[in-house]
Amino acid sequence: MAAFLRRVARSTPIGFGAHSKSSRSNFHLPLTAIAAISGGFSYLYYSSSPNLVHSDQIGDEDIKTKNIALIPDKWVEFKLQDTARVSHDTHLYRFSFDPTKKLGLDVASCILTRAPFGQDAGEKPKYVIRPYTPISDTESKGYFDLLIKVYPEGKMSQHFASLKPGDMVEVKGPIEKFKYTPNMKKNIGMIAGGSELLLCFK
Repeated sequence: MAAFLRRVARSTPIGFGAHSKSSRSNFHLPLTAIAAISGGFSYLYYSSSPNLVHSDQIGDEDIKTKNIALIPDKWVEFKLQDTARVSHDTHLYRFSFDPTKKLGLDVASCILTRAPFGQDAGEKPKYVIRPYTPISDTESKGYFDLLIKVYPEGKMSQHFASLKPGDMVEVKGPIEKFKYTPNMKKNIGMIAGGSELLLCFK
């Protein structure tokens, strides 16, 4: 596994719009990013409202000016570009978008993903919604990567497992749990446990 991660770190990113076979060497990921495994932010954070999104009140005009792909209050479709198997139950998923734009996600933030899951009594589509944290660099343009463990009973992870290159996933965000600005604190300590990260400042 360690050897695989070293190979991944040395590899070149998939070009935007490229259609290649899924392989382990297709993804470019810093080793430290693997620690930020997707599926990360707590279910309770968004279960009270599936439309809950925290941002710095980014308007449509700001999004155009900043060349950001995410829209805080709208579901946006992103195309699956490629996949790579990391282990027997964990896969990398690369989604592509306009190569001139960044995703618009800060560190310690996450996105919401949704997929159709049946219909309600009024025959309107129901959705399963889950938060994930991309592990690609926040400055990357034209793509973002998700590292997802597929659970036997996981509705969203099973949906991801069924996707093929070219399929679309609806995404909304960002959800910001903490926005760091340079030099805001003298010392920062981090304790990672599972999918949660505890930040201590001084």
